[in-house]
Amino acid sequence: MFTRARYSQPMMPVMCLLGGLFMPLYWYLWTYALPQPYSNLALHVAGCVVLLPLALQRWWPRPCKPWLPLYWYAATTFALPFFFGYLMLRNGATIAWMGAHLFSIFITMMLFDLASFALICSLGSGLAALAFQFGPHEAWPWQALLQYAPVLALALVLGPLASLSQKFADQAKVKALIGASNNIAHELRTPLGSVQLAGRAIGRYLPNLLESHRLAERSGLPVAALRGPHLQALQRGITVIEHEVSHAHTVIDMLLMAAKPMGTLQLEPLHARACVAQALARYPYASRAERERVQLLCDPVDFVVRGSETLLTHVLFNLLRNALFHTGRAGKGIIQVSLHSDAGGHCIRVHDTGPGIPPDVLPRIFNRFYSHSEGRDGTGLGIGLAFSQSAIERMGGRISCRSQWGQYTEFQVSFPPHVPSGQGLSA
Repeated sequence: MFTRARYSQPMMPVMCLLGGLFMPLYWYLWTYALPQPYSNLALHVAGCVVLLPLALQRWWPRPCKPWLPLYWYAATTFALPFFFGYLMLRNGATIAWMGAHLFSIFITMMLFDLASFALICSLGSGLAALAFQFGPHEAWPWQALLQYAPVLALALVLGPLASLSQKFADQAKVKALIGASNNIAHELRTPLGSVQLAGRAIGRYLPNLLESHRLAERSGLPVAALRGPHLQALQRGITVIEHEVSHAHTVIDMLLMAAKPMGTLQLEPLHARACVAQALARYPYASRAERERVQLLCDPVDFVVRGSETLLTHVLFNLLRNALFHTGRAGKGIIQVSLHSDAGGHCIRVHDTGPGIPPDVLPRIFNRFYSHSEGRDGTGLGIGLAFSQSAIERMGGRISCRSQWGQYTEFQVSFPPHVPSGQGLSA
């Protein structure tokens, strides 16, 4: 429900605004311009009142936003299958109204997955039939409904095939992402390697050049003066080159790791504390301030899990990257990494005191290709946390998140107390 509502959210405002405005307009059309046997102003006004809040969702109070998906489902149930189903019955199931009802069915199919469509269509149509049966009405238009049934059945059988397009789209995204990742690795690794070699060469011979420069100055030779800050800048430049190249390689590795299928995992015993400490040390922090925001709590707890060091390291990289981004954007907060172990199992926690995750976003953060765009300018790929969840599950564990908006976010990577000792897991 939350995922489908999130996919539909960009189109909600315009669609619901138009739907809300057309409700009274079509009442006028069906009452005066093209009179129908039955028209109900109150029903049209109710449709307008139900749809317009979705058009104004941007201005909803934050406590109300978690209810947006549920309201979206309820409003769609009323405005599409119920509204058109009831009016079709009250108007004797004429050809025009059967066409309008079929239109509402196809719109519902386009907006929701198969299970949600079945729920909304069944509920809306059932309520329309009940309202018709127990309200003032003429006889049931059985003859027209029998003629309409084969067409509706064909639509219900073939229409849901369109929902497969979302799966095909996701598969296409995966293939495109893998292709883009391979291109990035191919196009960037070679120049990055050249930059790294050049930096090392400069770092190797720069001290000799500086010493030669100092000797030339002492001998009174006409050489350009180099001030102390200039020399320090040259020396820092070597470190910057090494750091930036390392950071670029790590980002490429993370993208490749998250995009490609994992295949078969060879599990091995891992000491959690050593793995976490190594990941925190290897992470390519953008600045010293970033590094100082990350703390490994000095708890003597350690435990052994069966897993993949490469995958677990990249999971920790993803969690650190998210925490550093959001605490940096908020301009506040620290990140604490800790280990915990008891009879129920083992866990690694990454806790930050940043801005937290909005309640309407939290249930969907592990969905593949879902990216909460607030503060990211919509540039997130939405694969990091989905990869992390898949990787941890392949190692026999699970990953979860809890967050309080405006206060903290905590990811917990949990492992059972006794992990099966199999040699690998097949994809």
